[in-house]
Amino acid sequence: MPQVSIIVPVYNVEVGYLKEMASSLSSQTLTDAEFLLVLDGDNDVLEQQCQEFSRQDKRFVVFKKEHGGVSDTRNFGMMHSQGEYLSFVDADDWISPDVYSNAYRLAKENDSDIVFWDMAKVSPDGTEKKEAYEKQTVAALSDEQRTELMKQFIWVRHLKYGAAISVCCKLIKREFWAKYQFLFDKNLAIGEDRIFFYSMMQKAGTVSYLNECGYFYRQDPSSATHRYQAGGLPYLIRYLNAFDRDFFAANRALFGREAYRLLTVSWGLTYMNDQNPDSYWTRMKRLSGEVRKDYFREYMRKVECARLSLWKKIEIALLRHGITLTLWIRGLAKNC
Repeated sequence: MPQVSIIVPVYNVEVGYLKEMASSLSSQTLTDAEFLLVLDGDNDVLEQQCQEFSRQDKRFVVFKKEHGGVSDTRNFGMMHSQGEYLSFVDADDWISPDVYSNAYRLAKENDSDIVFWDMAKVSPDGTEKKEAYEKQTVAALSDEQRTELMKQFIWVRHLKYGAAISVCCKLIKREFWAKYQFLFDKNLAIGEDRIFFYSMMQKAGTVSYLNECGYFYRQDPSSATHRYQAGGLPYLIRYLNAFDRDFFAANRALFGREAYRLLTVSWGLTYMNDQNPDSYWTRMKRLSGEVRKDYFREYMRKVECARLSLWKKIEIALLRHGITLTLWIRGLAKNC
């Protein structure tokens, strides 16, 4: 059994990025590992490249499956992995050479169910933005730290929490994963990683933090978080309903703030996206109809507006009553 299985979904990624990711895996000082490259659908170029990696480094194992999306691909990878611990890397990102050696050592020393470490966001010009979760490694998070961390699964208030809720930047003990059979929800457009690790955090025993920036997240304008989403607001907001109701009741204001953020996200990914085939009027009527529904108005009633701009305060006040005037003004301004 390998010490660590690293699962990499491969779909629609630039070959140069894929090579950079694979090189960072090959450079790992943790030699007892397997790297599962899971091809999500047919792509001859990417398949040939993945097979080349496996010829050069026997730790690479290549799988191919029908296209089912990133959640389905990660689930497939977990089910076919053999490692004592599981981890994920996206095909267009990269990792530091020692992160898995150090994380595995920390996990074994503390019998950790989960270990996480820091992430750097890398802009297209190469600028890195990062912030450490804590100033030093934490063998076991306290109850207070875990409570605060759980809130970030709804609304991420600081960069330092980004890695903690990311699908990447983690080791997960196989024994712990197998006991509860955690899987990614294939029906979620976004937030599937938050729900996955929220569920884990509820059940985990020891959760450890490694004070090391070991993951480099490439901020790519062509990534899934920037591509056209036909489903719109109801499709994007669906993941909020996956949290249990007790957690919702204790954090209503955060849920409201996230719902408002998702409205903004859907504005760019769906309603005002250049790839949307509908007319402007059809898009706006569809969006207006959605935000007038009771479920969304209820979310807006939970938003705490004290620190928001005057424009956002006005917009939220109107949305609470199902009035979409500000959305129409935004739309006209964009289309003029």
